[in-house]
Amino acid sequence: MVPKDAMTAKEASKYLAMDEQTVVRMAAERKIPSLHHEGQWLFSKKSIDKWRIRQGARRAP
Repeated sequence: MVPKDAMTAKEASKYLAMDEQTVVRMAAERKIPSLHHEGQWLFSKKSIDKWRIRQGARRAP
């Protein structure tokens, strides 16, 4: 099922201020929440926001 707030890799890369190829590589390596659907990577904004919070918590001392 495709999330309502789905973003393409290009949109997610802009949202995350990251290179698109890095976002795709992270998705393929399952390092970022994503869904491979009909030949393209999709990213849920809500899942990305939660992931960013968890990543920030890991970096805190």
